[in-house]
This record gives sequence, C-alpha cells and structure tokens, in this order.
Amino acid sequence: MQYEPTGSTLKRWIAVLLFAPALLPAVAHSQLVVNGGVEYFRWTEATAPEVRETGPMLTLGLAYTQQRDTGTLFAYRGKIWGGSADYEGATLFGGTPLQSKTNYEGVSNEVQARWRKPGKSGGSLDGVFGLGLDAWRRELSSVQKEDYAIAYLRLGVESGANFDGQWSVGLGAKLPVWTYENAHFDQIGFDSNPILHPGKELAPYGSVGYRFTEKLQLTAYYEGFRFGQSKAVQANEIALGPTTLFQPRSEMSVFGLKLDYRLR
Repeated sequence: MQYEPTGSTLKRWIAVLLFAPALLPAVAHSQLVVNGGVEYFRWTEATAPEVRETGPMLTLGLAYTQQRDTGTLFAYRGKIWGGSADYEGATLFGGTPLQSKTNYEGVSNEVQARWRKPGKSGGSLDGVFGLGLDAWRRELSSVQKEDYAIAYLRLGVESGANFDGQWSVGLGAKLPVWTYENAHFDQIGFDSNPILHPGKELAPYGSVGYRFTEKLQLTAYYEGFRFGQSKAVQANEIALGPTTLFQPRSEMSVFGLKLDYRLR
C-alpha cells in the first residue's frame, strides 16, 4: 500500500468535497456548511539538532450535520489543505545543519456520531465520537518525500450556536489507532523501502466560534497529532551499507482560523 497524493489526486479530492452533498443522507433539517481558512502549521521531530517546520497553510472544507433537537445524529467533516513551511534541521546523513522549504498537501475525512442535549439559550451541547482518516505528503526536496496516513478516534464535547451573537466551544482529544509512513527510502539510495509506523499518543484539540449571522460563523481552533518513535527497520544504503532507520518522536500542531458559510 502506497499513498501518493499527486497534484491530480488533490484535484480529485477537491471534486469529492464539491460533490459530497449528493452522497450524504437526504435528511430533513440537515445542516450543510462550506468553509475556507488559514492555518499556522508546526511540525517538530526529536532529533539533534531538532527538526522544526513552520508556515501558513490554506484550507477548504465541508461539514454536514443532521439537525435534531435531542438524541443521536450523524455528522461528517472533510478538509483539504496545503502550503509551504520553513524547514530548520539537518541533512539525513551527517547531521549537517540545513534550512530549506517543505511542501505539504493533505486531505482529512471524518465521520461522527453525536449525542445532543438542548442548551439553555437556544443552542445545543453535543457529545462527539469521531472516526477519521488523515493523509498528507511531506515533500522535503525533489527526491526526498514522506507519505502519511493516520486513522484516529476523536472524543469530545461541543456546544452549538444557533443565533446571531452566540459563542460556541469544543474540547476533547484525538488518538491515532493506525499509522502509516512511506518514506520512499528506495528513492534516496536504499535497496528497499520498509514502511514505518509512528507511535500512537493522545493529543488535545479545541475550538472557539462566534456566529455573526444565521449563515456566517468565524472559528479559531487547535488540532494536531503526537507520535512516539517508530520501531526501527533495516535497509542497505549504497555507500553506508546496513542502516537502522526510524521515525523519531514527532508532533504536528495546527492553529487555524476558518469562516463557515451555511448553505442550508
């Protein structure tokens, strides 16, 4: 299995988001929202010297939620994102300090079950259980790239704002349940391409939103992943011979701001 999100793949995901409403359940009183925004992205790796990547990313998203005053309901959240981050770290071999650019492109899909309780001021309070799959390409150079696919669980609570001038808040945690990293070792001098599986660690998330009108809401949020060091694998490098390879402990942090527009 190899996930390779090329430019044409990204275009297909944009088409999926645009036509996804036709695939969602035709439930009366459902809510469909499109959004766009900007994120401050940060990726770090526990190496010496530490690898750090920071920079802005652009996002385009789609959200679907069944509308019920109380009880169990279904929801979907999808997003495509991409951009360029400043890289500070070192070369893969030799540890020579290096500054460069890293390009990212990714897609996120998540289905949710929500348990709703009416709020006191016309809003709502949802318990959220989500199952998601995030996939992205981290391209460090023309020959060095990494493809990630992460399946995760989300557990949290979220208040809803139904009327102008109301605030909404979300808080919870995400836990990876399956991790996959294709570092394409066979394209940078190795005779094989073993797959890495970063460790699974709990990460918090949160959001604060303000509804300006019935259709417009601005939301600030934090999302991310935390990964422990992967198990080591072995591969032969042409010049170095047998080499031990692993993904060091890593963290992804995303601080975002998005504008939601309610279609219905």
